[in-house]
Amino acid sequence: MTVFFWKHDLDPTFPLSVLDYETADTEERLHWHDYLEIAVCLEGRGRFLFGRRSYPAEPGDIFLVDNAEPHVGVADRPGRLRLLLTLFRPELIAAPGCRTFDTDYLAPFWCGGRPFANRLPAAEAAASELRPILLELKTVWDRDESRDRHLLDANLRRALAILVRHSRAAEVDNDDTSLENVRHEQVLPVLSYVDEHFRESLTLEQVSEHVHVSPSRVRHLFKDVTSVGFKEYVTNLRLSEAKRLLLTSNSSVREVAYTVGYTNLHQFYKVFQRYASMSPADYRRYYTRPGETDVRLRQATGLRAERQAQAAC
Repeated sequence: MTVFFWKHDLDPTFPLSVLDYETADTEERLHWHDYLEIAVCLEGRGRFLFGRRSYPAEPGDIFLVDNAEPHVGVADRPGRLRLLLTLFRPELIAAPGCRTFDTDYLAPFWCGGRPFANRLPAAEAAASELRPILLELKTVWDRDESRDRHLLDANLRRALAILVRHSRAAEVDNDDTSLENVRHEQVLPVLSYVDEHFRESLTLEQVSEHVHVSPSRVRHLFKDVTSVGFKEYVTNLRLSEAKRLLLTSNSSVREVAYTVGYTNLHQFYKVFQRYASMSPADYRRYYTRPGETDVRLRQATGLRAERQAQAAC
């Protein structure tokens, strides 16, 4: 199966777009894009496909899409699926070098901070709280006035804040909010360091030495605040970057593995297979975008690296 790159031009000075979109009752092709997306199902019923995963789509459901994930919405037959799409580049919210606090707004898009996978069902309290904010965002967007940019930014951040709160709900004790805030502040330097160095050979001991806190304390803080362990968080970062490189570069599978921090190619294959349910070369072939002159070369490169790795195991 192939996917295509859905190009939607966003203003580089304010990379945001809010639009209505309809899908038909035909098998539309999977696509991906280099911006983040929040999709609200307004009318109709169908399904949202994320690669080989499928979720029902009903009015009020909300879907999150990251900036490298092949996906498509398909309506039930006969009919159409009407969606409200909020599209934005990550740097609108968290530009390089920004506060770690700002990067937290984007956590729900990465699998480590998203317990509800890609779909937030309409019946969830968070979905009920989000929908009017996103509809208001569309109303403001349609006015098309430059003086509304701060309002657009504020509404988007408000929507993201609700998603962040929802993703951490299971870990937050309402009777102990002050303690939760303290733990969050303590773990910020850890998250910042990991985000900058996950492509390197990174250990918990190295991180703890950098932030001058014992490894056991870092481990517990990490689990309390992010809801996932240190190792899983690093793995998610590495695999997200690996998937992006497989789809956007001509690098061999071996080169991708080394780039994202794996010195053991067999281990990279093993972890990738466990998280993606397919090998790196299969992932590249499955999501190959048509129209590229080097598609066959990239496929051959991936197959060759995969066979070499399997032969070495």
